[in-house]
Amino acid sequence: MSLKKMTNHNVYLFIPNIIGYIRVLLALSSFAIFQKNLVIFCVFNAANQLLDAADGWAARRYNQTSNFGKILDQITDRLSTVLLYLLNSNVNSEYMIAIGLLMIADIGGHYIHATSCLIAGNKSHKKIDDGDILLKLYYENPAVMFVSIVCYETFWISAYVFKVSAEHLFIHKLSYYTLMCSIPLAMFKAYTNISQGIYGANFLVQMDTQKKK
Repeated sequence: MSLKKMTNHNVYLFIPNIIGYIRVLLALSSFAIFQKNLVIFCVFNAANQLLDAADGWAARRYNQTSNFGKILDQITDRLSTVLLYLLNSNVNSEYMIAIGLLMIADIGGHYIHATSCLIAGNKSHKKIDDGDILLKLYYENPAVMFVSIVCYETFWISAYVFKVSAEHLFIHKLSYYTLMCSIPLAMFKAYTNISQGIYGANFLVQMDTQKKK
């Protein structure tokens, strides 16, 4: 086996990347059983979010950061959230447009920001040099980022469970409280989705302007 093939093989089997594969399976599995078992649906999504923190830790702990891993992490993050958007828009048709706009802001904001960092040659998209103070707080404080993401996902999971579960069930009452508690930081996370898109777009325009001078 050539050195190139061996290197590629090893990157695919990096611990954080294996965690990424597991996250994809959890997201798809939760989507497959959402109508059959709400408890397992919640457990799969909760495990997905915990592993979201674990893959970054593993990458740093075992010195296994990779470009492939960065892209995989972005894909798994968006996949799990998009599935929740779709479920909620299906059962909350009156909010379909609003949910669709939030989904566009989420995907578009992350894509523009990540692309601008890639074009600029930045090693990480989590370094905000000059921009929105709240966006800087989100990206440069791991605890804030983790809690915000958890609350955002919790909001969408709870919103779906609350809508489809019977009122007499404990999970229905629990989903109401988790929904209410997650709203503030879920709103903050939604704001950062928009803010990072604006930040990335401004950065790209600045590079274009400097290039033409």
